Amino acid sequence: MESIIARALEYTLKYWLKSFTRDQFKLNGRTAELSNLDINGDALHASLGLPPALTVERARVGKLQITLPSVSNVQVEPIVVNIDKLDLVLVEKDDSENLSSPTSNASSTAPTKSTGYGYADKIADGMTVQVGIVNLLLETHGGARRQGDATWSPPLAAITFRDLVLYTTNEKWQAVNLKEARDFSNSTGFIYVFKKLEWRSLSVDLLPHPDMFADARFNSSSSQDNKRDDDGAKRMFFGGERFLEGISGEANITLQRTEQNNPLGLEVQLHVTEALCPALSEPVYGRFFDS
Repeated sequence: MESIIARALEYTLKYWLKSFTRDQFKLNGRTAELSNLDINGDALHASLGLPPALTVERARVGKLQITLPSVSNVQVEPIVVNIDKLDLVLVEKDDSENLSSPTSNASSTAPTKSTGYGYADKIADGMTVQVGIVNLLLETHGGARRQGDATWSPPLAAITFRDLVLYTTNEKWQAVNLKEARDFSNSTGFIYVFKKLEWRSLSVDLLPHPDMFADARFNSSSSQDNKRDDDGAKRMFFGGERFLEGISGEANITLQRTEQNNPLGLEVQLHVTEALCPALSEPVYGRFFDS
């Protein structure tokens, strides 16, 4: 039985990781450790339901530890995946890239799985994932871009999650054993997977885009007064600005697939009780909210 679980786990790792080989995966009892892993961006993009306008430019795991349940409990207890750090970079595509056919791109680059809902898929759906820290860098082009000396690039958003946990639940998002979690799908004609995502802390920082001050007017040595007057707010972003912090919360996630394991829908319900916005307490921002 352990060898069957190991083979199913290898199948899952091949889907999620770039350049994965069986030599990298060696069980020591019921645990295995891997490090410095690149995640397949196409698999991550499809699983998260990201919009076509965004691409996963980088997805890297520092250290990954996998713990298998005992053989007698494999039907009811999840495989636990512990990740110390996950680095993600999401970039908005250029207009020319968005004009290309998403169907042809997906068919040529996205990883493929065998048809049907097999043992490896059930193992993957039942996994519990714990991540110490997630660093997400989001780069967008902004709503309005002009050419020439008036070009402006919006700041980058650096989003940090701490102590993130993702686990399988029943349809009411209650923690149950895996057998009970699968009961809902038995008579529906579809495959449903219910997950709960919890995190202890989330913060958002605004960082300067590498091209943010490429405008020739800002680089002119003869416009010192302009720099002092017009760049006052921009200098706040130049060194980075904490926009949101102290956000703890959870998300209820529903995945729906066909019986052939083809994705049909993804629904996410967010629950955030409180969010602190340090930027609004600064005098330069406070003036806009005092009336």
